[in-house]
Amino acid sequence: MYLSAKEKGTPQEIENAKYKLLWEASNLLEIIANYIALEKSGISFDFGKSIIQKGTKLYRIRMYEENTDFSNKIQWDPAPHRPQNRANRTGQEALYVGSTESICLLETHIAYRQKYVLGVYECVEDIEVGGFLNFSPQNRLHNMAGIILNAFLIAPSRSKKNQELFSYLDSVYDVKLNDFENLYFVDSSEEFELPFRFGVLNQRNQYYKLTNQLCEMVMKHTPCGIRYSSCYLPMESPGIECSDYNLVLYHEGIEKLSFLDYQVKTFNKNISTIDIVKCIRRSIDDKSNTEI
Repeated sequence: MYLSAKEKGTPQEIENAKYKLLWEASNLLEIIANYIALEKSGISFDFGKSIIQKGTKLYRIRMYEENTDFSNKIQWDPAPHRPQNRANRTGQEALYVGSTESICLLETHIAYRQKYVLGVYECVEDIEVGGFLNFSPQNRLHNMAGIILNAFLIAPSRSKKNQELFSYLDSVYDVKLNDFENLYFVDSSEEFELPFRFGVLNQRNQYYKLTNQLCEMVMKHTPCGIRYSSCYLPMESPGIECSDYNLVLYHEGIEKLSFLDYQVKTFNKNISTIDIVKCIRRSIDDKSNTEI
């Protein structure tokens, strides 16, 4: 159908056929696999771009170390050993920053009364970044695919720092693969729980290999970087923007960023990532009960 539409169809017919290909799936994970396979074969999808404007301040937090000279700008360059992370493969240059200090505190798991160092950067040029946040009023399949891809990208990983989080999530969600066979359930408020469900389903340490593939597809269209929500505050979704978000910047984006200054601070709020996640779940439950 897609080849026929591409040869003889109108632009709208080609677009419709493309999304039908994407949705030839029996569960949500197959939609993710289809997206990667189609992008690799040259069938591209536009899930939107954002402009981080010149003059915007961005933030990064590092653990305080007595013998580290944080006034040295080298300390605020991308990690020199370039380990694999959510949006970069091992050896790939990447700088992870946040739009606010608060989101950085969540990402780094700074504990109550712990000292940390807050670095401040400024965009010296506009930075165009990708993601899965574009909303289309005419294309429901586009919006639902964006929700699924975004949720998978930001899902929490089973790392050492997330042991307490998964102790909680595993007690709340009894997730099996067949729970993802209803392709259209993400069309409700449950979309905000989808990152947690994907995280619980993932029992292996291979998760970043899959998110790396997703990011490589996005990078083809926006080589400067990618915008995405924190897995601890998964509020951004197609058509929904939040002031608290994460950015991963690659070489072209890093070149448009300048380090300004740093502060040594102490975290004086007795609140953790688990508290935030529980608050989100209570809000979802309250909304569901109200709708009932």
